[in-house]
Formats: sequence, C-alpha cells, structure tokens
Amino acid sequence: MDIKILNREENKLLDREELIILIEHRNSATPNRTELRQKLSAMLGIDEKLIVIRKILSEYGKQRSKAFVNVYKSEEIRNKLEPKYILKRNKLLQ
Repeated sequence: MDIKILNREENKLLDREELIILIEHRNSATPNRTELRQKLSAMLGIDEKLIVIRKILSEYGKQRSKAFVNVYKSEEIRNKLEPKYILKRNKLLQ
C-alpha cells in the first residue's frame, strides 16, 4: 500500500490539519481505517490517536482510493469536534 498526500491544509480555527490522500492498493482490497491510521502515524510521526479518517472513496475499476483525514493537536479537541459515529468507526470511542 502506497500513500501519497494530495492536499495538506492547516485549519487554525479548528486547530487541526486536513489531508486528502491517495492510496494505491495493488492486488488487495481497500485498506481499513486502522491500517491507514497506522501507516499515516508512521509516515507523519504523529500519535495514532490524533488521526481521524473521515471518509474513504474507492475508484471504480481501479486499485486506488482517496481518503479525507483530520489530524488533531490533542485528544480533547478531537473529541469535541468529531461526531461520535466517526470516532466509533475509527475505533477511538468505545
């Protein structure tokens, strides 16, 4: 799985960084949120708990996907801004 950052913007108002990434996943299924968060954590050098995958869009007939990611400065800010269902999808909320 190869990850390429297409767009990286800092949102100072919400105290987070917003990323759009392209994921090349040759000969395999679309990666799940946990795999993506682990790979991004290693790539960016950020704690895995601060990364939230908002949406993963697979391209029809191609072995690549686009994902929308938010990277927060702290868990408190993340919990205040992200909806609970998104946190549950990312397995950040029990």
